Amino acid sequence: MKTHKYLTVAAISMVIAIALGAMGAHYLKETLELPDDKLDSWKTGVLYQVIHSLSIFIVILLATTFKIDKVGAVIKLFFLGMLLFSGSIYLLTLNYVWQIDALKLLGPITPIGGLLYISGWVLLFFGLKKVA
Repeated sequence: MKTHKYLTVAAISMVIAIALGAMGAHYLKETLELPDDKLDSWKTGVLYQVIHSLSIFIVILLATTFKIDKVGAVIKLFFLGMLLFSGSIYLLTLNYVWQIDALKLLGPITPIGGLLYISGWVLLFFGLKKVA
């Protein structure tokens, strides 16, 4: 397992999530005056990114304590889920201001990111089940 690489990715993802959370709370709300439903979407993207960034740290801790199968695959699924789920939400929210027609195509990408999150958790479940 590439522990240092995964920890680095998780830490960078957490920095980005916190920065985007602050951006949503201040810039998007006060400067761009986005409606509440758009801000709620942004917050959802940030929340899921934070949860899965922390989850990568936890998965690595579990992997060092227990011999869990497919840890690298779980982490990759979480990371791809962050890119597709949270990333598409960020772009769709900003598109409220930008009005770029091509970005509307990102709508179907969000649930794919959600499925990647779910797949990572299912894979982790089966990896932990072998340990028990």
